[in-house]
Amino acid sequence: MKDKIMCFTFLFLLFFLMIASFLFPDREVSISERRTLTKFPTFNLTEVWEGNYFEKLNRYLVDHFPFREEFRKLKGVVASNFLQQKENDGVFIQDNAIYQLEEKINQDSILYFTNLLTGLEEKYFQNASVYYALIPDKNYYLADSAIPKLDYSEFFARVRSNLPSRFQEINLTNDLSLDSYYRTDIHWKQECLRPVVDTFSKQMNFEIRHYPQTAKTFSNFYGALYGRIASPILPDTLTYFTSPLLEEATVYNYEKNKEEKVYEEENLHHIDSYDIYLSGATPLLILYHPHPTEERELVLFRDSFGSSIAPLFLEAYSKITVIDLRYFRSSLIDYTNEIVFSSSNLDVLFLYSIPIANNSFTLK
Repeated sequence: MKDKIMCFTFLFLLFFLMIASFLFPDREVSISERRTLTKFPTFNLTEVWEGNYFEKLNRYLVDHFPFREEFRKLKGVVASNFLQQKENDGVFIQDNAIYQLEEKINQDSILYFTNLLTGLEEKYFQNASVYYALIPDKNYYLADSAIPKLDYSEFFARVRSNLPSRFQEINLTNDLSLDSYYRTDIHWKQECLRPVVDTFSKQMNFEIRHYPQTAKTFSNFYGALYGRIASPILPDTLTYFTSPLLEEATVYNYEKNKEEKVYEEENLHHIDSYDIYLSGATPLLILYHPHPTEERELVLFRDSFGSSIAPLFLEAYSKITVIDLRYFRSSLIDYTNEIVFSSSNLDVLFLYSIPIANNSFTLK
């Protein structure tokens, strides 16, 4: 009797899930996983013969399995609460926040990173004031010694020793804390960057008199780390600050070949809501001050962290050229006519997070 009950239960579940798969509409994206879901494949005899069609069909069925999101969360709860697994897919959960494991210093990457910066400075920016800053990942601020972390002191020292003395280091570690970062993402929060901006202004000798004060919020921000681990952790609130200056400023996006706003609010509803900041991952942007009082320019080499802080610098500069070397080859700087390399009013800031500097081969 027991075997019959189990058999009928299993058959009922199979039948129920099959019916549900036809009744539930397909979703285009998975917000929690931050990716586009597979579409139903178009039937093609050639692909059937080669076996590709059934691979695509299998990916589609997996992506649109009924209650898939609930099953993923259940798996995460069982793994963390019952099996006591600290780590899953290179991330771990602690105190209702998600962290990315980064425990080994990649010496080859540091050498590549510092050689790239040195080459750019020597070729283009010998007349400019050159600065660099490393943004610590949020693991830096974890007190739990049981969690494997980088030797940050050694990391900073290696970068410092590899760069020429003309590079002026700006240390940001005292301006941030664990609360400065999103719980579900690797990035810092813009609302926590006032101390960071103050440190830059002191060391780079500029002044921000009218720091943006108008806060706007987006309450359901699922960060990059959330997509890597199924967990019932609540989403973050994304807050961005604007001002009359930033509302009037323009951003020229060279990839799209058009002018944009500093904050394109429709980007909040993209797979990655962090794209609200300068349209996210973009090779080359130029921010223009609408009413500059002096012709002082900034060239900012950055990763995604730089997207949220660049607008906060704009009051001090007539324009800011923002370059992401993950998508823009450094050799193409020769053709960037907007940069006046010989200008004595040119500041250059290399601003990179430690995870990028420690895995810098993505920079070109």
